[in-house]
Amino acid sequence: MLFSFDIARYSCEITKYIPVNLKDNEIVGFQEGDEVSLESLKEKGLPSGRERKLPLKILGDGELNVKLNLKARAFSASAKEKLEAAGCSLTVLPGRKKWAKPSVAKNLAQAEEYFAKKRAASSSDYTSA
Repeated sequence: MLFSFDIARYSCEITKYIPVNLKDNEIVGFQEGDEVSLESLKEKGLPSGRERKLPLKILGDGELNVKLNLKARAFSASAKEKLEAAGCSLTVLPGRKKWAKPSVAKNLAQAEEYFAKKRAASSSDYTSA
């Protein structure tokens, strides 16, 4: 075979987040009390291209010496621990709702309503007995 190659070497991993480490604060230069969010990073020109549409994830590599207000979709466990120790405020942003066909969404809502009534009826049976 003339064109054999190692697939693992050329595999492309699609990222789901923009990873930002705590040590990146020194590079970007946020000051005490600044808000760190996807929008503020875009203003500083950090994510480019396709990454500008991805949500932000704060990772715990490095140290942080200033109090910041961080808004991100996700925080790693080590980042959360270090940021809370530094006195930073953390805001976890909600994810995008998964799109569903309108008829499916209607059926899911009806099913949820049906089961909520069943749970309420069964809990009232236990309290009256």
